[in-house]
Amino acid sequence: MRNKSGGRILSSGRGLSRAFCLLFFVALLSGCSGVKGPSGAEYFKSLDRWSRGQKVYNGLESRLYVNATYKTMEFRKAYVDRYALSYDLGADHAKALMDRESEQALAYNEFFFTAYTPDETLNDFDRKETVWQVYLEDSSGNRAKPISISRVDGSEPVIREFFPYFDLWSKAYLVKFPKYADGGPEIDPEKGAVRLVVTGVMGKGELEWRPAGK
Repeated sequence: MRNKSGGRILSSGRGLSRAFCLLFFVALLSGCSGVKGPSGAEYFKSLDRWSRGQKVYNGLESRLYVNATYKTMEFRKAYVDRYALSYDLGADHAKALMDRESEQALAYNEFFFTAYTPDETLNDFDRKETVWQVYLEDSSGNRAKPISISRVDGSEPVIREFFPYFDLWSKAYLVKFPKYADGGPEIDPEKGAVRLVVTGVMGKGELEWRPAGK
């Protein structure tokens, strides 16, 4: 299958049984060096449900590898539950963390995504003059532009332990979108298909989330 830019797309769909994490700053503040405790089966189940991946080629040449996790309320709860158990957070600490995550989920459509490009200088999603365009789209074609795109420091092992698809060859970013499309309706993955679109001169990737059972 080819996308509109002529690149061939290989999609890994929802088969990201191990993927990736946010709130890594908590680990930095706590000084933890690695995840301990429970295996996190429920967390990785939620991670798989809300993660997508795609590889874009032009002929035999790789152009873009992208993976993303949709930070829905369901995913945030699974993350906080596992984090709290792994680091023996007290009830008050865990509640404060969940309260913060709930506020973010209500305010934004947020994604953690990783990207690989053969030319590292083109992996610049957080720059104002980036060669890429990123937007969120609903099933009717209504779009929202990012409020912010920020680079994630990948030097802390805890990030990759929670989100193993963040490999050594990729860069990671946090992308925040408004809850509503530009002049349009609310973008909600429980109400209809939602697509995260990454497009530029190197190729185009589309990651899609559909309501459960559809």
